[in-house]
Amino acid sequence: MLALALAAVVAAAQAPQDTLIYNLAVMPAEPHLSVEARLTDLDGSPVVLVMPPAATRAGTIIQGISATDDRGVPLPVTRDAQTFMLEPRAPGAIRFRYRIDFRDSIPEGSTSSGMSTHSLYAVTASLFVAPDPVVLRKIGRPYPAVRIRVLAPADWRVISGYPTDGPVLEPAGGDELTGSTLAAAPDFRVYNDTAGGAPVTLAIRGHRYFSDSLLATVVKAALRKGEETLGPVPVARVTYTSDIGLKGRTSGSLQGDGSIGLVWEPGEVLERARAHDTFHETLHLWFGGAMETERWWIEGVTDYFAARLLAAWRNNPGDLAALCYESYYNYLAIQHNTRLTMDEEARRGLLGDNTQLLVYRKGMLAGLLLDAAIRRATHGQRRLDDVARRMLALAATRQTHYIREDELRSAVRDVGGADAALVWDHVVPSTELISAAEVTAALHDVTGMDFPLPPRLKPGKTFSGEMPPGVIR
Repeated sequence: MLALALAAVVAAAQAPQDTLIYNLAVMPAEPHLSVEARLTDLDGSPVVLVMPPAATRAGTIIQGISATDDRGVPLPVTRDAQTFMLEPRAPGAIRFRYRIDFRDSIPEGSTSSGMSTHSLYAVTASLFVAPDPVVLRKIGRPYPAVRIRVLAPADWRVISGYPTDGPVLEPAGGDELTGSTLAAAPDFRVYNDTAGGAPVTLAIRGHRYFSDSLLATVVKAALRKGEETLGPVPVARVTYTSDIGLKGRTSGSLQGDGSIGLVWEPGEVLERARAHDTFHETLHLWFGGAMETERWWIEGVTDYFAARLLAAWRNNPGDLAALCYESYYNYLAIQHNTRLTMDEEARRGLLGDNTQLLVYRKGMLAGLLLDAAIRRATHGQRRLDDVARRMLALAATRQTHYIREDELRSAVRDVGGADAALVWDHVVPSTELISAAEVTAALHDVTGMDFPLPPRLKPGKTFSGEMPPGVIR
């Protein structure tokens, strides 16, 4: 593959003092973005740039790529599906240009991009043609110093998940360059605060059936509860970008280490399910940000922690019960629930709504059952939180932040003993069906209350109401 074959070439061409400067011109009338970039190339070697890895699913189309030297002399460009190579004739800076068109005017969710005549919302992985940071890391070469200038209409406000907003954006390397959110519109309402020990920026556009202040309250609560449970917020600054999406679509996602995009259906109410989403995406600052591991933990166990911390904040254990039972019924409806393990499902790359995937639904139940087993074995002295904090500390010592599944199991056994390890073996590497009795018993162990299994809902329905009151034994 062209990118792999020439990886060493691009690395050799980039010295520590190299710079990569982008000018993004927002052209709302058509709409599209026009991008010009300048990359220093000190020795004249060929330079390989990677196409946006998320361009297809994110809703953008990159086209019209051309390159020149600093004097405007055209340079040869070789392109394949994922990369293109520039061949300078002599040492010096390289300029390249391309255009970004958007498949949709409104993003379907926070992992996609959209642009209209009055707003831009984009996952930055869908915007930038750039050197591959993974390749440069592997061979020990520094990433160029990146600077971005967004040239938007005079009345538009630019919001990014990068450490600094302003005329010039400065992502800290290639991962942050492509792993963030970039938005612009004339009607953003921006709120700055501190929560969980970290500065927080919340940028909101559009109107819903809940107030800006209510969303800000949920965001701050999620950060505070995350800090109490998992340790300090692991980034210097957190940016939330909340935009209006399509009817029937609600999504929230951590785009980078400290950038969270929330795209809402216009008429949604910030009730339990949506507040749970906001807690979930906030906890990705720890799981998926400060710690990488198997997807069932990153998504499913995060869902469990989000439900438990939301219930604690609202002082209503019934929230945890309702969300866990909803997950249980969705788990029962997954056709491959006794045919594939969570790991096998992830390796096969099965797609679908998160209600149709084991890594979400069974993963959430795995979090509940493991937490209950640890509490039961230690008479309430320990919980799954202790495992999570141990793994976060280990991840902090690794450049990739990656934790292996066997390391997770060892930590569960160390914290919860042999009984907790048995629950792990029953749930994680197994295709055994989890029973309703197990879920009910686990909820009792975690909350100290009995919550009977509610009636099964019709397909497509959720538990929007309250659980029946729990009974304290």
